[in-house]
Amino acid sequence: MYKLPLENLKHLLITHSHQDHWLPSELYYRRPGFSHVPEDAILHIYGNERVIKSLEEALHGNLDQYRIQLHLVHPFQPVDLENGIRVTPIQASHAPQETALNFVISVNGTTLLQGNDTGWYSEETWEFLESLKLNVVLLDCTNGKIDSNTGHMGCSWVVRARDRLGEAGALSENHRFIATHFSHNGGWLHEELEEYLVPRGIEVAYDGMSVEL
Repeated sequence: MYKLPLENLKHLLITHSHQDHWLPSELYYRRPGFSHVPEDAILHIYGNERVIKSLEEALHGNLDQYRIQLHLVHPFQPVDLENGIRVTPIQASHAPQETALNFVISVNGTTLLQGNDTGWYSEETWEFLESLKLNVVLLDCTNGKIDSNTGHMGCSWVVRARDRLGEAGALSENHRFIATHFSHNGGWLHEELEEYLVPRGIEVAYDGMSVEL
């Protein structure tokens, strides 16, 4: 869609090991014979223990030929990438068998919350987010019209999340708040999501959407 050369991809942030987010066997095709990845084109992958282990198992532990470096990350411990980019993992309320993550990404004075598969955050996570000034929020709305916040959130809970961050002063004056990560299981079509969320000041993501930071 965007015609981006994937060999230029340097940093990959993985939230958790569920297969709709992470299929490590796909990276098998970075090896010689399938691809021609330049020697200096290292792909840095950041994730929790289960993500790291699953990739090591899929690639049989030999990561050098794939030009991959793994980085185990932990909630609330920031990681500096390059060019002033700082990533802070936060604890999501999803996949209780592992430490599911979302990410706060800061660059050049702009701070973005990437929140796919959130569930309703723990108080520790809320307190951290409420200490920030967020310019862009991308938040899980998988459950659509379903009034649920277990593992995922529905529209009503996305509104509550926006209200909580707003009341805490954690949203910048010209912030953008965007609902994303939809499922047909949520029961609403895109236009129905818009009918509910847009009047409440929340944008509804769509395929091909781009956001200028």
